[in-house]
Amino acid sequence: MTEDLDWELIIIGGGPAGMTAAIYGARYGLKALLLESKVLGGAQATSPGIENYPGYTFIVGIELATKMKEQVRKSGAAIREITDVRSIVRESDDGDFLLDTRRGVYRAKAIVVATGGEHNQLGVPGEERLTGRGVSFCATCDGPLFRDKIVAVIGGGDTAVTEALYLAEITKKVYLVHRRDELRAEKAVQDYLFKSNVEILWSSVVKEIKGDDLVNEVILENAKTGETSSLMVDAVFVALGSRPESGLAKSIGVETNDRGEILVNAKQATNIAGVFAAGDVVESMKQIAVAVGHGAIAADSAYAYIRRTQRGPIGYA
Repeated sequence: MTEDLDWELIIIGGGPAGMTAAIYGARYGLKALLLESKVLGGAQATSPGIENYPGYTFIVGIELATKMKEQVRKSGAAIREITDVRSIVRESDDGDFLLDTRRGVYRAKAIVVATGGEHNQLGVPGEERLTGRGVSFCATCDGPLFRDKIVAVIGGGDTAVTEALYLAEITKKVYLVHRRDELRAEKAVQDYLFKSNVEILWSSVVKEIKGDDLVNEVILENAKTGETSSLMVDAVFVALGSRPESGLAKSIGVETNDRGEILVNAKQATNIAGVFAAGDVVESMKQIAVAVGHGAIAADSAYAYIRRTQRGPIGYA
């Protein structure tokens, strides 16, 4: 069967933002295609439990991702998994976008970039194996799962300190593990930390995260003396920041901030006509509910753009 390469709307990225954009795009009557370099789901699929997504008091991340994927299929949007977009070019200033993939070169009138981001990792034994089983990269997402437990936050910047302060409100004990002897967070944030009951482990480097099925221990090394020690915890929150996957967008002139996050307006439109962005790749709060909202707005804006430039007067499907 010959691959259909001509589409009206192509969404790049299959997390919550991308899947929502695909659903809305298809419902608006657009010929919509969702491309994902791995499998649909995004970062939510690794969460052991989600308690802050409306409609569910608790749902395992992979279950929510599966439900979203089923809805994308039912909407009529096409899905191509394991399909990495290698490059994007535009035929002219207001022409079609050409997306090069292993399946061929897809053509689109408009695109939604929902490529998400990658959390910076420690790169130590046990981290990958125990992700979703006590290792987390989002305190707001997973913190309530460890209510009244003992947890460790790794990092020394604003994100690490604010997450430690948040966790201190709901957990039994919080350790902040930092490799240096001073924090990088803003002074005002540090002041709050020093007044809290968070215990700071200075000059400490994580060497290994241990646990059979769940996290139960962290091996630390003193950066000055080289001595190792054991810290018994129920969870490890790695708060070393993230890297937005915005390289493709930047290659066609999309503007980003100094962290690499895509800049959008209230319509999720970038500075490039016909290019919209949604989810963790944009400058915004990194939450599933926010990403879903972004996806809906981006698809709506893409529909309006296509109607205006290709089909004629705007009307909603």
